[in-house]
Amino acid sequence: MDAETCERIFEKYAALLASETLPIDDAGYKKNDIRLEEVTCVIRHLSQFISRISKELSRGYIISRLSDLIVGFGLVHKVDSDERDFGPEDFLCIAENAVKCFQCLKLLLKEVQDLSQGQTHNFLISSLLLCATHFENHYWTTDASNRMCKEFIQDVLQNTKQKSISSLLTDDSFYPTIFKGSLKKIRPILLKDTWMLYPSSCYIFSWLLHHVKHPFLVDYLSDVLPPAFMFVSYYKPPQQAIGIQCFNHVLDNVPQSLIKLDGTEDAIYHSLFSFTYSKEPCIVEQLFPCLLKLPMMEPSKTQSVLWMEFDNIFNNLLFNMAVENNLELKRLFLSQVLNFCVHSPPFKHLKRLIAVIKQSITDEISADVVCRITALKILKTVIQCCGPRMKNYCFEVLVLILELQENKANLSNSSTSTIEELDHLCKECILLLRFACTEKFELLTANFTGDCPNLPQAKFLRNVLVADS
Repeated sequence: MDAETCERIFEKYAALLASETLPIDDAGYKKNDIRLEEVTCVIRHLSQFISRISKELSRGYIISRLSDLIVGFGLVHKVDSDERDFGPEDFLCIAENAVKCFQCLKLLLKEVQDLSQGQTHNFLISSLLLCATHFENHYWTTDASNRMCKEFIQDVLQNTKQKSISSLLTDDSFYPTIFKGSLKKIRPILLKDTWMLYPSSCYIFSWLLHHVKHPFLVDYLSDVLPPAFMFVSYYKPPQQAIGIQCFNHVLDNVPQSLIKLDGTEDAIYHSLFSFTYSKEPCIVEQLFPCLLKLPMMEPSKTQSVLWMEFDNIFNNLLFNMAVENNLELKRLFLSQVLNFCVHSPPFKHLKRLIAVIKQSITDEISADVVCRITALKILKTVIQCCGPRMKNYCFEVLVLILELQENKANLSNSSTSTIEELDHLCKECILLLRFACTEKFELLTANFTGDCPNLPQAKFLRNVLVADS
């Protein structure tokens, strides 16, 4: 740009920076005719710009306000409606602008030592909100904006002498901490009636939250729970899944005693229970591990007798598994059933659980080798933890395993290692069953191997028992 143009730009932005408030949204930028290339010009000629404007504005103040101004070009601003799904075409130029924003912020980062603590605090908050917007893949990001974001984060950590984003967000040399300040800054885009009109709001919040861990997160519990409840109350699965992820993180990083003490546990349970009927993979994958982390899910003497919250959830999970035909969902549900069986002995659900295992192993239409392996792992866990009850299902389980051996030819497309894993699990289940109900097992196997000695299943059973003796 020529000298005259630069002078005009300097005058324009000197007046803007001296104003009481800066524009914070797209409409404000358009109203004030704020342009990215002009702000970039100011930042690239920072020393010259500072020397031309009023001495009443300190260098640190100018740098802090310029960071606020430049970050706005890379953020996702408010949309008119949330009634349709968004796509990349709705966020044109944001990623391209963000790359230029990170380049400008890198230049300003070199000036951080000239800022007061409050100005450094504001600069870091603004910069990290842009990082939270572009760190992961979204409709408004590109590989270039992701890469520039991660490079800038490394520069920030090096400049502030911090080991990680987590330590930077919770550094108590800032008051309030960067995390607390960030939550305050994004509060206007997380209002319960309008947050859904800011497509990036839930992703920014989630990114910040997941970088604050034990023991620091407990100090912010009252700040981080309301947005998570808002997200799970929304009607779109991606935002619901983010809310569940937030609860997951809270349960991982806040003491269980505190979760129980103030009613948070009950609130989370009742907010999430309706999702146990969901067929959305992104929700199923997050939901059941999250529910298992609730203190009320811990095994107890009362739980073994009474019908508890654990049983309500497990009952719904088994129902979903029994009626599901989609292969991806069957695999997901089975993996969650396995987690529940490992977590607590399913004494009250044995009949239904055995039926689900049988269906997963023998259903030729919808079952595949992954389902069969997971079902065998569930069966193995059930025999281990419910041994005394297995005499009632000994015949059924034996027939199931031997039928699987008979139909192994149908798995010809599977790898050798997969078939070996399947055989190994079958053998483990047989040996565990033998130990769990010895008398009935010996009676059944003796009759079978004696009456049909040449059948492949009889030979397999005999080989397993001989190898163990």
